[in-house]
Amino acid sequence: MSISTIDRQLYSLAALYQSCNAISRIAWEGKYDEEEFSPLIKSILDVNSDDPLSIYEEPTLLKPGFEFLKKQVIDDIFTRSSETRRYISSIKNLVRRIDASNIIDEQFRKNIDRLNEIKREKTIDDLVLEIGQLYLDTFSKVEPRIVISGDNQYIKEDLNAARIRTALMAAIRSVYLWKSCNGSDIKFFLFKKRYIKRIKEIIVTMQN
Repeated sequence: MSISTIDRQLYSLAALYQSCNAISRIAWEGKYDEEEFSPLIKSILDVNSDDPLSIYEEPTLLKPGFEFLKKQVIDDIFTRSSETRRYISSIKNLVRRIDASNIIDEQFRKNIDRLNEIKREKTIDDLVLEIGQLYLDTFSKVEPRIVISGDNQYIKEDLNAARIRTALMAAIRSVYLWKSCNGSDIKFFLFKKRYIKRIKEIIVTMQN
C-alpha cells in the first residue's frame, strides 16, 4: 500500500474524527469553531471529486482531526472517548443503510448543486442551516437514527442542532471518501503500525 493511498485514507479518517469531536463539543459545551468546520462543509459541497487530498486542500485545517485521531487510536487508552467510538460505528452503519436505500437521488444532488450556486452569497451559518435541513430531510429519515448525547440547553438550540447535523453529514461524506480509497477497518488493524507512523509524521509536518 503506497504512502499516497495511506494519506488519502488518513485524511478521510481525520475528517471523520474532526466531525465527531465537533458534535461532542457542540452537544456538551455549546462550543463551535468555524475554521474547523470549513473543510467539513467543503467536503459536503464538493461532490465532483473522490480524492480527499483535493477536497481537503488546506491540510492544516484538519490538524484538530489528526490530533483527535491520534488520541483515539495511539495515545493512552484511558483518554479515549467511548462516545466517539459509538458515533463512528453508528455512522459507518448508517452509510451501509444509505447504500441500501434511494436517499441519494437526483433531488439530493440538485440540492447540493443549489448550495454550491449560492454559497458565495451565504455566511457559514447560513450554509450550516441549509445543510442541516437537507440532513433532516434525507439521512435523518434512515432508521435507526443516530442518537446524540449532550446537554439539552445546547442540543435544542436551532443553530447548534443544524451544526450537529452538518457535522454528521460531513462524517458520512468522509466515510464514503475513506471507502473510495479502499479504506477498511480490517486494513487499519492489519497495517496499524504503518498508519500510526504516518499519522505522527503528518502531525509533525502540520506543526512546522
